[in-house]
Amino acid sequence: MSQTTTVLVELADDPGAVERPLAADGTGLVLPPLPARTGWRRWAWTVPTVPAVVLVTYRQLAPSQGWPLPAAVLGVLAVLLLLVAVLALARYLDDRDAQRESRARDALLADAERTTGSVLVDSTAGSGEAAALRVLPDGAARVSGRLTFSVDHLPVRTSFTVPVPAGTDGPRSGDPVAVWYPRGTDGRPRVVLVRYQRSWADDLLGAMHPEHAAGAAPSGAAATAASPDGAQPPAAESAHQDFLVALGREGAEHPHLDVEQVPPTGAWRTVRVDVSLPGSTRSVLVYEDDDELVYIGPDGGAPQPLDPTDPSAALDLAERLLRGS
Repeated sequence: MSQTTTVLVELADDPGAVERPLAADGTGLVLPPLPARTGWRRWAWTVPTVPAVVLVTYRQLAPSQGWPLPAAVLGVLAVLLLLVAVLALARYLDDRDAQRESRARDALLADAERTTGSVLVDSTAGSGEAAALRVLPDGAARVSGRLTFSVDHLPVRTSFTVPVPAGTDGPRSGDPVAVWYPRGTDGRPRVVLVRYQRSWADDLLGAMHPEHAAGAAPSGAAATAASPDGAQPPAAESAHQDFLVALGREGAEHPHLDVEQVPPTGAWRTVRVDVSLPGSTRSVLVYEDDDELVYIGPDGGAPQPLDPTDPSAALDLAERLLRGS
Protein backbone atom coordinates (compact mmCIF):
# COMPACT_ATOMS: atom_id res chain seq x y z
CA MET A 1 0.00 0.00 0.00
CA SER A 2 1.46 3.34 -1.01
CA GLN A 3 2.10 5.94 1.65
CA THR A 4 -0.48 8.67 2.00
CA THR A 5 0.17 12.28 2.91
CA THR A 6 -1.73 13.91 5.77
CA VAL A 7 -2.37 17.60 5.12
CA LEU A 8 -2.60 19.95 8.10
CA VAL A 9 -4.17 23.23 6.97
CA GLU A 10 -3.67 26.55 8.73
CA LEU A 11 -5.60 29.64 7.62
CA ALA A 12 -3.24 32.48 8.53
CA ASP A 13 -4.57 35.73 9.97
CA ASP A 14 -2.28 37.98 7.91
CA PRO A 15 0.11 37.63 4.94
CA GLY A 16 3.21 37.74 7.15
CA ALA A 17 2.05 34.72 9.14
CA VAL A 18 2.12 32.53 6.04
CA GLU A 19 5.90 32.58 5.83
CA ARG A 20 6.62 32.42 9.57
CA PRO A 21 9.27 29.69 10.10
CA LEU A 22 8.28 26.44 11.76
CA ALA A 23 11.66 25.86 13.40
CA ALA A 24 11.50 25.97 17.19
CA ASP A 25 12.31 29.58 18.14
CA GLY A 26 10.61 29.96 21.50
CA THR A 27 7.35 31.27 20.04
CA GLY A 28 5.38 28.26 21.21
CA LEU A 29 4.28 27.34 17.68
CA VAL A 30 1.60 24.66 17.67
CA LEU A 31 0.68 22.70 14.57
CA PRO A 32 -2.94 21.86 13.80
CA PRO A 33 -3.95 18.50 15.30
CA LEU A 34 -3.78 15.32 13.29
CA PRO A 35 -7.16 14.14 11.97
CA ALA A 36 -9.06 11.77 14.22
CA ARG A 37 -8.83 8.09 13.44
CA THR A 38 -11.87 6.14 12.25
CA GLY A 39 -13.61 4.79 15.33
CA TRP A 40 -14.73 1.45 13.95
CA ARG A 41 -11.18 0.44 13.01
CA ARG A 42 -10.08 0.99 16.59
CA TRP A 43 -12.95 -0.58 18.49
CA ALA A 44 -14.71 -2.99 16.12
CA TRP A 45 -12.75 -5.91 17.61
CA THR A 46 -14.79 -5.58 20.82
CA VAL A 47 -18.04 -6.47 19.03
CA PRO A 48 -17.23 -10.16 18.30
CA THR A 49 -15.10 -10.44 21.48
CA VAL A 50 -18.11 -10.35 23.84
CA PRO A 51 -20.06 -13.25 22.26
CA ALA A 52 -16.79 -15.16 21.77
CA VAL A 53 -16.06 -14.95 25.52
CA VAL A 54 -19.62 -16.09 26.28
CA LEU A 55 -19.29 -19.12 23.98
CA VAL A 56 -15.87 -20.04 25.39
CA THR A 57 -17.31 -19.90 28.90
CA TYR A 58 -20.29 -22.01 27.83
CA ARG A 59 -18.00 -24.54 26.20
CA GLN A 60 -15.94 -24.87 29.37
CA LEU A 61 -18.95 -25.22 31.67
CA ALA A 62 -21.14 -27.41 29.46
CA PRO A 63 -19.57 -30.84 30.28
CA SER A 64 -19.73 -30.35 34.05
CA GLN A 65 -23.25 -28.90 33.99
CA GLY A 66 -24.69 -31.42 31.58
CA TRP A 67 -25.56 -28.75 29.05
CA PRO A 68 -25.81 -29.70 25.37
CA LEU A 69 -22.89 -28.68 23.18
CA PRO A 70 -24.08 -28.55 19.55
CA ALA A 71 -21.48 -28.61 16.81
CA ALA A 72 -22.84 -25.25 15.60
CA VAL A 73 -21.52 -23.66 18.79
CA LEU A 74 -17.97 -24.62 17.89
CA GLY A 75 -18.46 -23.36 14.33
CA VAL A 76 -19.81 -20.00 15.49
CA LEU A 77 -16.98 -19.73 18.04
CA ALA A 78 -14.38 -20.33 15.34
CA VAL A 79 -15.90 -17.59 13.15
CA LEU A 80 -16.01 -15.15 16.07
CA LEU A 81 -12.39 -15.82 17.01
CA LEU A 82 -11.38 -15.27 13.40
CA LEU A 83 -13.22 -11.94 13.34
CA VAL A 84 -11.53 -10.91 16.59
CA ALA A 85 -8.11 -11.71 15.10
CA VAL A 86 -8.78 -9.78 11.86
CA LEU A 87 -10.20 -6.71 13.60
CA ALA A 88 -7.43 -6.74 16.21
CA LEU A 89 -4.91 -6.75 13.35
CA ALA A 90 -6.69 -3.74 11.82
CA ARG A 91 -6.42 -1.97 15.20
CA TYR A 92 -2.70 -2.82 15.42
CA LEU A 93 -2.00 -1.50 11.90
CA ASP A 94 -4.01 1.64 12.64
CA ASP A 95 -2.05 2.27 15.85
CA ARG A 96 1.26 1.72 14.06
CA ASP A 97 0.28 4.14 11.30
CA ALA A 98 -0.80 6.69 13.92
CA GLN A 99 2.62 6.42 15.59
CA ARG A 100 4.39 6.99 12.29
CA GLU A 101 2.15 9.96 11.55
CA SER A 102 2.86 11.43 14.99
CA ARG A 103 6.63 11.03 14.48
CA ALA A 104 6.35 12.69 11.07
CA ARG A 105 4.47 15.61 12.65
CA ASP A 106 7.22 15.97 15.26
CA ALA A 107 9.87 15.91 12.50
CA LEU A 108 7.97 18.62 10.64
CA LEU A 109 7.93 20.85 13.69
CA ALA A 110 11.60 20.19 14.46
CA ASP A 111 13.04 21.01 11.03
CA ALA A 112 10.84 22.06 8.12
CA GLU A 113 11.45 23.23 4.59
CA ARG A 114 9.05 25.34 2.54
CA THR A 115 7.91 25.22 -1.04
CA THR A 116 4.97 26.68 -2.93
CA GLY A 117 2.08 24.53 -4.07
CA SER A 118 -1.41 25.14 -5.35
CA VAL A 119 -4.88 23.81 -4.69
CA LEU A 120 -7.83 22.66 -6.71
CA VAL A 121 -11.08 23.10 -4.80
CA ASP A 122 -13.87 20.64 -5.48
CA SER A 123 -16.59 22.33 -7.52
CA THR A 124 -20.29 21.77 -7.83
CA ALA A 125 -21.55 20.19 -11.00
CA GLY A 126 -22.02 22.75 -13.70
CA SER A 127 -20.29 25.50 -11.77
CA GLY A 128 -16.65 26.02 -12.57
CA GLU A 129 -15.99 28.52 -9.78
CA ALA A 130 -18.53 27.76 -7.05
CA ALA A 131 -16.90 25.57 -4.44
CA ALA A 132 -18.78 22.55 -3.16
CA LEU A 133 -18.99 23.61 0.49
CA ARG A 134 -20.60 21.75 3.34
CA VAL A 135 -21.97 24.42 5.67
CA LEU A 136 -21.57 23.67 9.38
CA PRO A 137 -24.06 24.74 12.06
CA ASP A 138 -21.91 27.69 13.22
CA GLY A 139 -21.79 29.18 9.74
CA ALA A 140 -18.37 27.73 8.89
CA ALA A 141 -17.86 25.80 5.67
CA ARG A 142 -15.89 22.62 5.04
CA VAL A 143 -13.77 22.97 1.91
CA SER A 144 -12.26 19.93 0.20
CA GLY A 145 -9.95 19.62 -2.76
CA ARG A 146 -6.54 18.51 -3.96
CA LEU A 147 -3.13 19.87 -3.11
CA THR A 148 -0.22 19.75 -5.56
CA PHE A 149 3.40 20.57 -4.74
CA SER A 150 6.84 19.17 -5.47
CA VAL A 151 9.67 17.76 -3.36
CA ASP A 152 13.01 17.66 -5.20
CA HIS A 153 11.15 17.92 -8.53
CA LEU A 154 8.91 14.97 -7.58
CA PRO A 155 5.27 16.06 -7.91
CA VAL A 156 3.09 15.15 -4.94
CA ARG A 157 -0.71 15.24 -5.05
CA THR A 158 -3.00 14.56 -2.14
CA SER A 159 -6.48 15.48 -0.94
CA PHE A 160 -7.21 17.97 1.81
CA THR A 161 -10.17 19.19 3.84
CA VAL A 162 -10.31 22.35 5.93
CA PRO A 163 -13.09 23.97 7.97
CA VAL A 164 -13.28 27.67 7.04
CA PRO A 165 -14.76 29.82 9.84
CA ALA A 166 -17.57 32.20 8.98
CA GLY A 167 -16.19 35.49 7.67
CA THR A 168 -12.84 33.94 6.68
CA ASP A 169 -11.68 33.61 3.08
CA GLY A 170 -11.12 30.03 2.03
CA PRO A 171 -8.86 28.84 -0.81
CA ARG A 172 -9.96 29.05 -4.45
CA SER A 173 -9.00 26.74 -7.29
CA GLY A 174 -5.60 27.72 -8.61
CA ASP A 175 -4.61 29.66 -5.49
CA PRO A 176 -1.00 29.26 -4.35
CA VAL A 177 -0.30 27.99 -0.84
CA ALA A 178 2.81 27.68 1.31
CA VAL A 179 3.66 24.03 1.93
CA TRP A 180 5.99 22.99 4.76
CA TYR A 181 7.44 19.47 4.83
CA PRO A 182 10.17 17.78 6.94
CA ARG A 183 13.66 18.66 5.76
CA GLY A 184 15.47 15.73 4.19
CA THR A 185 12.27 14.10 2.94
CA ASP A 186 13.02 11.46 0.32
CA GLY A 187 9.96 11.02 -1.85
CA ARG A 188 6.43 11.57 -0.59
CA PRO A 189 6.23 13.20 2.87
CA ARG A 190 3.87 11.64 5.39
CA VAL A 191 2.73 14.92 6.99
CA VAL A 192 2.78 18.46 5.55
CA LEU A 193 1.54 21.82 6.78
CA VAL A 194 -0.31 24.09 4.35
CA ARG A 195 -0.73 27.77 5.10
CA TYR A 196 -3.15 29.94 3.17
CA GLN A 197 -4.15 33.58 3.34
CA ARG A 198 -6.18 35.35 0.64
CA SER A 199 -4.08 38.54 0.48
CA TRP A 200 -0.85 36.51 0.36
CA ALA A 201 -2.24 34.43 -2.49
CA ASP A 202 -3.42 37.53 -4.38
CA ASP A 203 0.00 39.16 -3.97
CA LEU A 204 1.72 36.09 -5.37
CA LEU A 205 -0.73 35.82 -8.26
CA GLY A 206 -0.30 39.55 -8.93
CA ALA A 207 3.46 39.08 -9.19
CA MET A 208 2.90 36.85 -12.20
CA HIS A 209 2.04 37.93 -15.72
CA PRO A 210 -1.10 40.12 -15.63
CA GLU A 211 -3.15 37.77 -17.79
CA HIS A 212 -2.40 34.95 -15.36
CA ALA A 213 -3.23 37.10 -12.37
CA ALA A 214 -6.55 38.00 -13.99
CA GLY A 215 -7.33 34.31 -14.48
CA ALA A 216 -7.34 34.48 -18.29
CA ALA A 217 -6.10 31.56 -20.33
CA PRO A 218 -2.43 32.19 -21.07
CA SER A 219 -1.20 32.32 -24.62
CA GLY A 220 2.39 32.08 -25.69
CA ALA A 221 5.05 30.87 -23.35
CA ALA A 222 6.29 33.37 -20.78
CA ALA A 223 5.17 33.28 -17.16
CA THR A 224 6.85 35.12 -14.34
CA ALA A 225 6.19 33.98 -10.75
CA ALA A 226 7.42 34.97 -7.36
CA SER A 227 9.74 32.50 -5.66
CA PRO A 228 9.19 31.56 -1.98
CA ASP A 229 11.72 34.16 -0.81
CA GLY A 230 9.94 36.93 -2.72
CA ALA A 231 12.54 37.26 -5.50
CA GLN A 232 11.35 37.44 -9.08
CA PRO A 233 12.66 34.46 -11.08
CA PRO A 234 13.25 34.77 -14.80
CA ALA A 235 10.37 33.96 -17.09
CA ALA A 236 10.18 30.29 -18.03
CA GLU A 237 9.66 29.35 -21.64
CA SER A 238 7.09 26.62 -22.18
CA ALA A 239 7.30 24.56 -25.34
CA HIS A 240 3.86 23.00 -24.74
CA GLN A 241 1.86 25.88 -23.31
CA ASP A 242 -0.50 26.07 -26.29
CA PHE A 243 -1.21 22.32 -26.08
CA LEU A 244 -1.97 22.55 -22.36
CA VAL A 245 -4.33 25.46 -22.95
CA ALA A 246 -6.05 23.56 -25.79
CA LEU A 247 -6.30 20.48 -23.56
CA GLY A 248 -7.99 22.51 -20.84
CA ARG A 249 -10.34 24.16 -23.31
CA GLU A 250 -11.37 20.89 -24.96
CA GLY A 251 -11.63 19.12 -21.59
CA ALA A 252 -14.10 21.73 -20.35
CA GLU A 253 -16.53 20.50 -23.03
CA HIS A 254 -15.93 16.78 -22.42
CA PRO A 255 -19.19 15.00 -21.45
CA HIS A 256 -17.62 12.45 -19.05
CA LEU A 257 -14.72 14.31 -17.44
CA ASP A 258 -14.10 17.23 -15.10
CA VAL A 259 -11.09 19.22 -16.26
CA GLU A 260 -9.49 22.12 -14.42
CA GLN A 261 -6.78 24.32 -15.89
CA VAL A 262 -4.48 25.84 -13.27
CA PRO A 263 -2.35 28.89 -14.07
CA PRO A 264 1.34 28.98 -13.10
CA THR A 265 2.41 29.60 -9.51
CA GLY A 266 5.75 30.18 -7.87
CA ALA A 267 6.48 26.44 -7.94
CA TRP A 268 4.82 25.56 -11.26
CA ARG A 269 5.99 27.74 -14.14
CA THR A 270 3.54 26.43 -16.74
CA VAL A 271 -0.13 25.70 -17.01
CA ARG A 272 -1.27 22.42 -15.44
CA VAL A 273 -4.35 20.45 -16.41
CA ASP A 274 -6.07 18.24 -13.84
CA VAL A 275 -8.44 15.60 -15.27
CA SER A 276 -10.85 13.66 -13.05
CA LEU A 277 -14.17 11.83 -13.16
CA PRO A 278 -17.15 13.79 -11.78
CA GLY A 279 -17.35 13.40 -8.02
CA SER A 280 -13.99 11.62 -7.72
CA THR A 281 -10.80 12.79 -5.99
CA ARG A 282 -8.58 10.66 -8.25
CA SER A 283 -7.15 12.58 -11.17
CA VAL A 284 -4.61 12.61 -13.98
CA LEU A 285 -2.21 15.55 -13.91
CA VAL A 286 -0.78 16.83 -17.20
CA TYR A 287 2.04 19.37 -17.14
CA GLU A 288 5.44 20.22 -18.60
CA ASP A 289 8.64 18.94 -17.01
CA ASP A 290 12.07 19.91 -18.41
CA ASP A 291 10.55 20.88 -21.78
CA GLU A 292 8.74 17.53 -22.01
CA LEU A 293 4.99 17.05 -21.81
CA VAL A 294 4.24 14.45 -19.13
CA TYR A 295 1.39 13.10 -17.07
CA ILE A 296 1.00 11.40 -13.69
CA GLY A 297 -1.73 8.79 -13.46
CA PRO A 298 -4.36 8.53 -10.72
CA ASP A 299 -2.21 6.08 -8.73
CA GLY A 300 0.85 8.36 -8.69
CA GLY A 301 4.29 7.17 -9.67
CA ALA A 302 6.90 8.71 -11.92
CA PRO A 303 5.88 11.15 -14.68
CA GLN A 304 5.20 9.47 -18.03
CA PRO A 305 5.79 11.14 -21.42
CA LEU A 306 2.72 12.25 -23.36
CA ASP A 307 2.50 12.78 -27.10
CA PRO A 308 1.61 16.49 -27.57
CA THR A 309 -0.25 16.09 -30.84
CA ASP A 310 -3.93 15.55 -30.06
CA PRO A 311 -5.74 16.84 -26.95
CA SER A 312 -8.59 14.39 -27.62
CA ALA A 313 -6.21 11.44 -27.45
CA ALA A 314 -4.80 12.77 -24.16
CA LEU A 315 -8.31 13.03 -22.71
CA ASP A 316 -9.15 9.49 -23.88
CA LEU A 317 -5.99 8.21 -22.19
CA ALA A 318 -6.87 10.03 -18.97
CA GLU A 319 -10.39 8.57 -18.98
CA ARG A 320 -9.05 5.01 -19.48
CA LEU A 321 -6.62 5.47 -16.58
CA LEU A 322 -9.30 6.88 -14.32
CA ARG A 323 -11.71 4.05 -15.11
CA GLY A 324 -8.96 1.48 -14.65
CA SER A 325 -9.16 0.03 -18.15
